Amino acid sequence: MSPRNDSRTLGYVGSALDPSVVAVRGVLTMLRTRAGLSSDQLRHSEIDAHALTVLSTVRRYAQMYATTPEDAARDVIQLATQQLAPTDRLIVDAELRLELFRADPPSGIDLDQLYSAQLATRRRYLMLHWQPLHEAIRCETVVSAPTARTLRGGAHEIQAFTALAQLLVSGMVPFGEGRATVTVVGDAAMDHVNIVEQIPQPGSSVWGDFQRHPGGKGLNRAVALSRLNLDARLIAAVGADSDGEMVVQYLSHEGVDTSLITTIEGARTPVATVLMTPHGEMAGVAYKQDRIRFQAADLESGAVTHAIRSSDAVVVTFEQPIEIAAHAIDIARSSDEPPWVILNPSPPAQLPRLLYERMQSVHYVVGTTDEIAGLWADSSADESAGRLVDLGVAAVCMIDRHGCTVRRSGHQQSVPQFSDTTAGYPGSSSAFTAALIYRLVTSERTVTDDDFAWAAAAMAAQRGAGPIAAGMPSVTEIEQLRTTRR
Repeated sequence: MSPRNDSRTLGYVGSALDPSVVAVRGVLTMLRTRAGLSSDQLRHSEIDAHALTVLSTVRRYAQMYATTPEDAARDVIQLATQQLAPTDRLIVDAELRLELFRADPPSGIDLDQLYSAQLATRRRYLMLHWQPLHEAIRCETVVSAPTARTLRGGAHEIQAFTALAQLLVSGMVPFGEGRATVTVVGDAAMDHVNIVEQIPQPGSSVWGDFQRHPGGKGLNRAVALSRLNLDARLIAAVGADSDGEMVVQYLSHEGVDTSLITTIEGARTPVATVLMTPHGEMAGVAYKQDRIRFQAADLESGAVTHAIRSSDAVVVTFEQPIEIAAHAIDIARSSDEPPWVILNPSPPAQLPRLLYERMQSVHYVVGTTDEIAGLWADSSADESAGRLVDLGVAAVCMIDRHGCTVRRSGHQQSVPQFSDTTAGYPGSSSAFTAALIYRLVTSERTVTDDDFAWAAAAMAAQRGAGPIAAGMPSVTEIEQLRTTRR
């Protein structure tokens, strides 16, 4: 490891540093002055550890492993520290008492001294055994050891704790089960669903039943992906109200990563009123305050950018301002290994010119025939699909009551539906999108006609009446349907 010079290290300190990094670093440096980092310290100390416990990585870890934010914070910090440069790692380990050497103690090192309850003792022992400790972690080039006095508050400590804070804020701390990851950029809402025999005409009324449950096109797709055992995460915003709390709890129960959902104080969670018949016909009215909408800058946080770039696939809906869709596509294509990008033009809207040149970075556009047709004024679905392909989209999937038509350059494929009754349900596009992504990210081969047929089977496998998200099928249910219909 090459020595860092003071000018580079001290350059981390100043107005250019992300405020979130400054806040996290402040909590970490205060914790070291006590007995080091522990769950109890985070839980009971007079130090406000909020900046740590609300980190998206910590929230995700707590959700995945059903633990408290305080316990999750310690585990995540330990994982992050092991990714630091050798000198930074040794300083953070000793000063926060992470005890990373406990599992494999280096020869000749007194761990009780290295991890003493006194910070001064930990610093002094680290300096006295600087060379052997670096050798213990296989560091080939060792920087000159500072004195315990110059270490205290000096460039080495600033560098180490800044690097740790930056890593924590960025979200780039690996953990999990190795499942393929899919990030959805869309909305989470509360649906008020009225089940009626028929959609009433103006001036008329009908009898019906009423349900209230979490919904939103982004939420439905995230749940559909999670049902297929994919690591689904949703980028959305909810209000700081009971509806928002219910939405987040529902997503957590469904195994969706909620760490990137923003809660906005003083705003109301989006609400949609839906009229739906048992046959899948529907009409709806949606309400969302302007302040619940994202701005392009909201996607610039390190955790969100990393989430999109590191995904295996990214789903973008039209629920947020079109600038958000454009920016999400830009982030995805800036990755060293760009993810699959799937665009769902829902709710229906004409395709703005802002997205024209970005279509070459979109692999699949999936929507109903009406949604695809509506991308250009006075166009049919076939005409709009042809224009999308000309703009560079790899394939356009047009869903209707009878199945799906796939349009690719020089080729059009009709995919028959497995059922004549369920294809019209509002969740069809969500089920198809999730199933297609499942085949894309779990197979190392080029997509085949069978992959589109498998995605079409997912539409028939969904359970009809009731909450859209709750009806999304599992892999087993899709396979069982295909087996019985062959």
